[in-house]
This record gives sequence, C-alpha cells and structure tokens, in this order.
Amino acid sequence: MVESADSSPSELTYDDLAIGDTFEQGATTLTEDDIVSFASEYDPQPFHLDHAAAENSMFGGLVASGLHTFSVCQRLATEAFFAHIAFMGGRGIDEMRWHRPVRPGDTLSASVEIAAMRESDSKPDRGYVDVNIRGMNGDGDVVISWTALAIVGRVV
Repeated sequence: MVESADSSPSELTYDDLAIGDTFEQGATTLTEDDIVSFASEYDPQPFHLDHAAAENSMFGGLVASGLHTFSVCQRLATEAFFAHIAFMGGRGIDEMRWHRPVRPGDTLSASVEIAAMRESDSKPDRGYVDVNIRGMNGDGDVVISWTALAIVGRVV
C-alpha cells in the first residue's frame, strides 16, 4: 500500500493493477428534469431544453448534453475505480467520443479497463495508468467513451 496520509489501507496501488483489469459500476437513470436542469446551467442548447426544438433537431426528441453524459459516467467511473486506487491526479483525457444520444429515462452504467501502464522514470512514488472508460445505456449500447490518463501511487 502507498504510505502517505492521503491513502487508506484498502486502496489499490499501481503495483496492484494490471493491463486488462476491468471495473464496472451502474446504474444512474437520467430524468427529463435532470437533463433540462443540467443543460439550463451548463449547455443551453435547444435540443437539451425544449421539446419542440428537440423534435425538429437531428435527434428527434430531447437528449442529454454530452457534458452531462460525461459527468454522470465520470461519477460512475470514480465509484467503480478511481475511489479505490491510490489516485494522485489526472494527466488528461484522450479520444472522447459520444456514440449515441442519451434520452430521458435512460439508465447509464460505466466500465473501466486498464489499457496501458508505465512506471515514472523520475518519481518512484508513482506510475502512469491509462484507462478506457465506456458509458453504456440500459441496452448495453456504448453512449460515450474516453481514455483517462491517471497518475497512481506506488509502494516505495
């Protein structure tokens, strides 16, 4: 385990992880009120806010903001993975894609898979872990995906 005031004994360290490890979490259902409330505050596009405008959009109905979808799935990824490792911070996000719209009543879950790992050359207390995150709807269809670039504590 990482020996620091910030870690708990139940945390997985870099050395406990392996490429291919998968962690899953679900489920959160988005209501119409959730979608409109988030969009009103952070992404006020007509197809997130107004039924008539949404019906006439390419979506054919009200859809969640991609930022809302990301936020919900990031929370699920944290519950599945980041909250259980010696997470020191992030280095960035790569390859974010929205695959299909999220609609009122959709239930989301998340899957986190370790894709790449490397020890830090200059800081022995950490390693770099790239994880592929997928958010799925209740039918198992991927609605969002991205790669999170994490810094994870090591045993020193």
